[in-house]
Amino acid sequence: MIVFTNDGEIDVRSISTFGVSVKTGDNPIGFFGTGLKYAVAVLLRTGHRVTIHSGLTVVSFGLSTETVRGQSFQFVTMSTDGSTPAAIGFTTELGKQWELWMAYREIACNCKDEAGSGQHTTDMPEPEQGKTQIIVQGDAFEGVFDDGHKYILADAPWATIGTVDVHNREGYDLFYRGVRVMQLPRKSLYTYNLQSQIELTEDRTVKSAWEVPYRIARAVMQCDDAQLIRNIVVAADDTLESQFDFKGWSTTPSETFLRVVESAQSNRMLKVNQSAMAVWKDNTRSTFRPRETTLTKVQLMSLNKALDFCETIGFNIRGQYPIKVVESLGEGGLGLAQDETIFIAERVFHLGGSKQLASTLIEEYLHLRHGWADMTRELQSFLFDKVVSLGEELQGEPL
Repeated sequence: MIVFTNDGEIDVRSISTFGVSVKTGDNPIGFFGTGLKYAVAVLLRTGHRVTIHSGLTVVSFGLSTETVRGQSFQFVTMSTDGSTPAAIGFTTELGKQWELWMAYREIACNCKDEAGSGQHTTDMPEPEQGKTQIIVQGDAFEGVFDDGHKYILADAPWATIGTVDVHNREGYDLFYRGVRVMQLPRKSLYTYNLQSQIELTEDRTVKSAWEVPYRIARAVMQCDDAQLIRNIVVAADDTLESQFDFKGWSTTPSETFLRVVESAQSNRMLKVNQSAMAVWKDNTRSTFRPRETTLTKVQLMSLNKALDFCETIGFNIRGQYPIKVVESLGEGGLGLAQDETIFIAERVFHLGGSKQLASTLIEEYLHLRHGWADMTRELQSFLFDKVVSLGEELQGEPL
């Protein structure tokens, strides 16, 4: 069994009465009135036994099946010091969508707010004057208790940026004042704990999911940890951080943020968060300037040959946009359409000669000409139509 103990004696009336919430801490995270009732209902519904010692008073809970308008309900009953159990006004339908860990969260947070703690024990504890003990019996709850760090943070943050604590580990969980309040839609590079007030639903989860990346992004923009900023603005596409929107929040970015974004563009351009780049442009009034390279005679011949070929198949790229060959566009980056300019990484010349150059030029030209992004339906349809048209030319007649 698990026993949660804290100083002070809970008023037995608050167990059975809604709308009673009295906390002694300056920054309570639990809901010592409503949350306890939800927890009791969930625990009884899942087959657990619950007993509360308020000083020397022993409060036991049970269930009584009653019919209301032809439907059966399990009403929660309460017995004080062995008295006849009596229904206390709510059923096991309370918190119907709650999971067992949520019941643990409520009791543990209540206990933490009152400077108490929980522990395993094999024997039922004796009531103690001046103490409140909440005793839960059941294997499933013991398992949740053992995994308590997943629901209530126990370690110190690795970094703090504004009102957001950052823990240096990946995860799918978001915390609010140390308590799990949301499962994230994507894995995050870091585990975040929001400290500023945020609105929660009845089951203590975040009410407005959009607020989460917004709050973290604002904090990142204002922080001075260069490595943290860099990791976030170049985060892989499958991470939560890749979806952060840094633009349009009326937040002044730190000098460190602007410097990191500028540096990241030069080294890993294709992976830099686009909204972070927009913030950098708006605040520095600068344009992207990767280091250009001087073409050799052979490279220049290859480029002209590629442009000639593009023109032959209907892509008049020469003279439409400036073409700049640069030292690097980051890992895997061959071309980039940016600031009305076609950037080509020097490594293209070593991969496939004029053929690779031609395909890269065509792709970036289409991005600029039509505004189509990579892997979009519009770009795909255009290329397939172009292939068919070229087939018609080879055939010498239309289909």
